[in-house]
Formats: sequence, C-alpha cells, structure tokens
Amino acid sequence: MTRHTVIMSPHLGEQLQERIIIWRFQERKTVAEIARLAGCTERNIYKILKLHRDFGHTRHPFARRPGRPRTLNQQDLAFVSSLLDANPSLFLDELQECLIESQDVEISIATLSRTLRRLALTHKHASKAASERDELLRATWLAEYGHFPKEYFVWIDESSIDNRTNQRPNGWAPFGRACVRRMSFICGQRFSILPALSVDGIIALDIFEGAVNKEKFIKFLHEQVVS
Repeated sequence: MTRHTVIMSPHLGEQLQERIIIWRFQERKTVAEIARLAGCTERNIYKILKLHRDFGHTRHPFARRPGRPRTLNQQDLAFVSSLLDANPSLFLDELQECLIESQDVEISIATLSRTLRRLALTHKHASKAASERDELLRATWLAEYGHFPKEYFVWIDESSIDNRTNQRPNGWAPFGRACVRRMSFICGQRFSILPALSVDGIIALDIFEGAVNKEKFIKFLHEQVVS
C-alpha cells in the first residue's frame, strides 16, 4: 500500500493558501510577488498552484499525516460526539468506560482529552434546559393557536433575586488546585418580579418582597393584566 505524505508547507494556513490562489488567478500577481506577500519560498507557491490545478483545491486529497494511525476511527469519534450530545456532563473516565463497553476500544484519559480538543469540544459551564418540555405538546399548541396574530398574546413569567444571585459559578485556579472563593451562603432578602410582556413591551409589572405564590399571581392577573 502506497503511503502518501503531506507536501504542503506546515506554516501556510488554509486562508493564506486560498489567498495565494486569488493573488495568482484573479489579481494576476507573479510567483515572486506572491512569495513575498505570503512570507514563504517560491517553491511552496508552485506546490500550492499545482495542488489547485490537479485537485481543484489547495489540500492533497490523499495526504495523511506521518506517524502511527489514530486509535479512534471515525465511527468511534461519532460515538463520542453522540454521547456528549445526549449527556454533556460526562466525565472523561465515564467516556472511557463507554468506549470500552460499546466500541471495544481502550484508550488513556490523555488520548481522550486530546481527541475532544481535536473535535473542538471544550469543558465549560453547562446551561440548563427543562427536561419536562414536551416537543409534541409545543407542536400541537402551534398547530392550534399559531394562526392568531402575535399582538393577541401576552407572556407572563416570574423571576427573583437575593444575595446569591450575582455570585459567579466559575473561576480560575492553578492546575491541581480547587477554585475556592469566599462568598455568602445566606440568601438574605428576596425580591420577586412579575412582568407581563407583549410585542409592545412590558404592559404590567409587580415587584414585591418574598416569593411568588398562587394568590399573588392571580391578584396580579386580576388587578394589573386584565384590568
């Protein structure tokens, strides 16, 4: 089996390679001028032009990086991506166990970490989405009420704030050390807000101390929204 190697200069990025094609065929610059603009040798420019002439783009379609083949194939990468799509909060050791059980592939934590970086996946704070949301009910509602003009609708929601609302959940710390920040564990005084929004903006608003309950919500509807 013939082994192909990459013949591109490693310091020429994809955008710069595409720019070289534009300089040559649209702006009609010489190879020497392009080499000065790109900061490389004329030999590299000729290689890029040859690849574009032979394959229609600046990358060799049969090129393969030198060295040992990767442990995870495309099917394994798709499996990892689907796992994280279903449960983004999995730990690396849990992903490692899933690969062993389902794909019969055993890799180290370090290799798995590099694989996630290659897939452009980073570890970050997770936002929350309601698991109770029923897409079928949403579609049914749209089918039943979607013909009404948007001016007919009023949206009402509740929000609150206390001493812990502005506390940041993430932080930076040296490798191997926990991120510890002194902050209040006491909620303190709690305020709630009930807004009613339409396409014209906020049409009713109530701000009060304490939490929202059924009685306060119905009173807000009768006295401020309906009236």
